[in-house]
Amino acid sequence: MTDVLGLDRTRARAWTYGRLLQNCLWEVEDGRPLDEEDLETARRLRGRRT
Repeated sequence: MTDVLGLDRTRARAWTYGRLLQNCLWEVEDGRPLDEEDLETARRLRGRRT
């Protein structure tokens, strides 16, 4: 998708990872369990290299 949109893949991955972290922090702040889909997406992003 980054290729089609002409985006920098590394920056897009970092931005997405940051948003996932923000979502997790909001969940913790609100006393809710972390979203498993967000966690899995973060795991997959963490394991990828450009």
